[in-house]
Formats: sequence, structure tokens, C-alpha cells
Amino acid sequence: MVSQTEVRASNAALAVSTTPRVAVFVGATDGIGKSTLQQLVSRGLPIRAYIVGRDEAAFRPVLDELRRVNESADLVFLQGQVSLLSDTKRVVDEIISREQSIDLLFLSSGFLPFRGHEKTSEGLELAFAVAYYSRQIFIRRLLPLLRAAANTGTGSYTPRVVNVLGTGVETKDLFLDDLDLQRPGRLNVPNFTGHIASRTSIALKRLAEKPENKGVVIVHSHPGSVSTNIFKKSWGDQWAEDGSKAPKFYNLVHSTPQEAGERSLYVITSAKYGGDGVPLQRGQEHGLTVKGELNGSLFCVGDSLDTLELGELLSFLESSGAGDVIWNKTEEIIGKYL
Repeated sequence: MVSQTEVRASNAALAVSTTPRVAVFVGATDGIGKSTLQQLVSRGLPIRAYIVGRDEAAFRPVLDELRRVNESADLVFLQGQVSLLSDTKRVVDEIISREQSIDLLFLSSGFLPFRGHEKTSEGLELAFAVAYYSRQIFIRRLLPLLRAAANTGTGSYTPRVVNVLGTGVETKDLFLDDLDLQRPGRLNVPNFTGHIASRTSIALKRLAEKPENKGVVIVHSHPGSVSTNIFKKSWGDQWAEDGSKAPKFYNLVHSTPQEAGERSLYVITSAKYGGDGVPLQRGQEHGLTVKGELNGSLFCVGDSLDTLELGELLSFLESSGAGDVIWNKTEEIIGKYL
């Protein structure tokens, strides 16, 4: 376990050489993403950050405050709807037109299917579109820019993808004939979390193990229970402010968004996870990939900031053919947007 004290000590040691120079934040207008962006920018170091969100006007007070506390930060808001894959492609096209390389892709957008089936105008289940398919488009299309940053070899920071979601609940019990849980009675939060975590880890593991991506760290991170608006957002008009309609686990002990942002900044910048970054403190150990190695595969980081031993489970999914089913389904949905 990495304590919050250790997290803060590492974050306090950040320098220009261990900070991403160009970053893309997807889902940073609220919750964990917003807090992580604030933690990173408020360090006062030079950075250009692209912030993808639905409403620039609503987010402008946060942007103005960040620009005030860090005059060397170049903050670019890109308005877009990540629940729509066509709009996701448009936003990625804009980033690619502006940058030749990026150092960080941080993804934290999310939605939980408390209200059952909700379809986007493109016919996809809303929860899967936001938490999986659009993220896969961002990752796959921006990996060439991350590789370009790795090949530059400047500073002491390894480019990385940090996908904040729900690792640790991966499962063998998948509906391989119904990965988007469309059949009656299958779409509920427990099924969704198991499917989304498993699909994400399988897809990210394959990407991390591609030889061309060896210079890029790829992380699937679980933030733990955090006091964000995701429950309220997912319930929509059905939410009751007194919590009377909240799910059973909503009243569990939650960390604050600030604490979650500090931990995410640690994942972004620490050398613990397979690359160059802020050096580890005395007594700390390097994390291992899902294959039990120091690099060359996916890092699954649990809410204690320790890396998870998921190699046996993910190997089973691959050897049983589930990995191919997951990969092919993803290609079928996002192929025309790549």
C-alpha cells in the first residue's frame, strides 16, 4: 500500500523533467478528472493540457482559476460529447492536427447504468459508449503521438495512458455472446462493472504488449470509493438529494476528490509503474505488470496504489478465446472511427 503521505511527498518532488509537457484529459470537468487536472496544473510547472468536455462555459471558472495559479500553463478546452463516437473522432482529429506528440492521456469519464438501458443517437448503450468505446478511440488514435514522445527521449518522464475505471473486478463470467448486455435482465451495475473491467484490461493488455508501444506505459487504475457526482449523474432526474434512492454502497466511506486527484497525480508521475518519473522513496518497491514483470505489459493499479496480480485471470480469458471475442467486438464498433 502507498500511503497518502507517500503520495504527497512524491507529488511535492515533481519537476519539469518528471512532468508531462503535453497532456490530454478526457472527463476532467468533474470528479476525479477535474481534481487530477487541478493537482497537476497547480504545481506551477509548464504544461499544455487539452481538456475534453461538454460545456466550456460551465467549466470556464475552473479554467480561469487554473490560469491564475499557473501562468505558464496553456489550457485548451475542446468541446465534445464523448458518448458519441463520431464526436470523439472529431475531437481526436483536432488534437492530432495541433500536436506531433503528447506525454499523457488521462481518461476518467464514466456513467453507470442505474436506470437500465439508455441508448445514444448512434445506437450504443450509453454506459459502454462513455466508459469503453470512446476511450478506446482516444487511446488507439493517440498512441502514435505517445510513441512519438517516447522516441524523443527528453527529460525523465515516460509517456503514459492512465485509464481510471474499475480494475480488480475482472471476471471469467462474461456473456461473450452479449458483451454490451442487451438481452433482457442482463444490464445491471454488477454485470456492467465486471464486463467493463474485463474488456478494458484485455484490450489495454493487448495494446501494451504490442512491440511498437514498448516505450509507453499503459495503466488501468481503480480510484476506490470517491465522493463524486457519478451516482447523481447516472440517476439523473430520479436522484433524491436526501440519498433515499441511492444505491446501497453509496453510503460507504468515500475519499475526497482532492485525495483521489493526489493519488491519480502519483500514478501519472511516479516511477513506480514501469517508466521514468519521480524516483521512488526509500523502502518503496516498483509495481509489476499483470505478467509479473517490471515493464512490457499492462499495469493494473488498485485503490491502494499497489499493482494487482491479474495474470492468471487474464491469461484464462485469452486462452479460452474470450480475448479475441472482446477485441473483435471492439474493432467492429470503433473500426470506422479509427
